[in-house]
Amino acid sequence: MITVNIEKFIETRKKMGLSQAELCDGICTQATLSKFENSGKAPAIRILIQLCARLNLTLDDVFPITLHSQTKQERMLDEAEFMLITSDYEQAKEKLAKIKPEKLTATTKMQYYFVTGYISALTNRPIIDTLFYFDQIINGLDEHHETIYSQLAFTGIGIAYSHDEELDKSEFYFQKVFEGLHELPLTDDKSIWRALNMIFYTAEFFAQIEDYATSDSLLDYGYEVCAKNHITYYVARIRYRQAQNAQATHQPTVAIQDMLNDARAFAKINNNQILLQWINSNELNLK
Repeated sequence: MITVNIEKFIETRKKMGLSQAELCDGICTQATLSKFENSGKAPAIRILIQLCARLNLTLDDVFPITLHSQTKQERMLDEAEFMLITSDYEQAKEKLAKIKPEKLTATTKMQYYFVTGYISALTNRPIIDTLFYFDQIINGLDEHHETIYSQLAFTGIGIAYSHDEELDKSEFYFQKVFEGLHELPLTDDKSIWRALNMIFYTAEFFAQIEDYATSDSLLDYGYEVCAKNHITYYVARIRYRQAQNAQATHQPTVAIQDMLNDARAFAKINNNQILLQWINSNELNLK
């Protein structure tokens, strides 16, 4: 999208101490310049280039090209969501603290509550607080459960109950997630991240209750999704969880080490420092 940065144009003219008449002298009429400054109606390209040159501006200064119309708040929200993948919960909290949910659209509000709920669940906040965030989605913004955010909320509720050791309740929600996995649209990177999120945390739950066969099947599925869609972000988490499952089921040390090596390689690629610490700690236990 191309926007017009009139403010920068006018600010630069005034900083240089030029009146409209002085700036447009020999280039165009003052009426043409006034129309541009007051309404954003751009003059002919040759005139605009000369005006910019007189102000030591480039066309990009006045007509900056952006790839999308994402707001600063939406960008911070995406960054916080990505930090779920790298387990950098403290930085995610800092991002979320700068966001004002009342200024978000309905869709980005659901993203805000989903990410906030996950951070709450994964950092063992009181479960009533965590459920409040997800309730905003499933009983408010998406009460008919028509978007991926309801599935993410069910996953988050499952995480919250599993951390609270209420495993029957947790399994109920992860089962709901499992039943809906095949319907998830994998249309772009963000939807793939979110699908992998659900697959991964469902696999984590089944590992927690020592159903390693189900957990491994889900992890294999997640790995295939990553491979088919050329996504590396979740591979490190998946391979590390596979190594943990292999360790729990007394598989050969060589196989476990291979999984840890894969996890380390992908964690380095994606600069997942927290996971690298976990891998190093796990390797010490192998020796």
